[in-house]
Amino acid sequence: MWARRGVSALVAACLLAGCGASDHDQVQAKVQQFLHATQSKDYTTLCTQVLGPSLLEHLAASGVPCETAMRIGLAGVKHPTLSIGRITVAGQRATAITLTSAAGQQASLAAIELTKTDQGWRVESLGALVTGGARR
Repeated sequence: MWARRGVSALVAACLLAGCGASDHDQVQAKVQQFLHATQSKDYTTLCTQVLGPSLLEHLAASGVPCETAMRIGLAGVKHPTLSIGRITVAGQRATAITLTSAAGQQASLAAIELTKTDQGWRVESLGALVTGGARR
């Protein structure tokens, strides 16, 4: 029984960390995790597993706890959806072009920027708008 739990824990840890997966696949999985945590309003996961160090430092400098900031920022977001387009990985940085929408909101094409950390890929920018092939 203990051996089975140990193996299950190892498999779960490997899935979260992306063992054997390419950087592209890990970035895609992190963006999907961002979507699922946003859909379920899982602020703990957003703050501990999804958002990157510089984004968390920015929130800390403002004096607002991460989970509070996420609760406020996502309060009006109902039924969010996200489609992942092109993913570009360059060393420790990655960009995922996404199409996002939510109930009552206009869809937008945005670039989510990620950084590779000791804990895996983390979201550093929640989406600069993309228009005509150039970000603004």
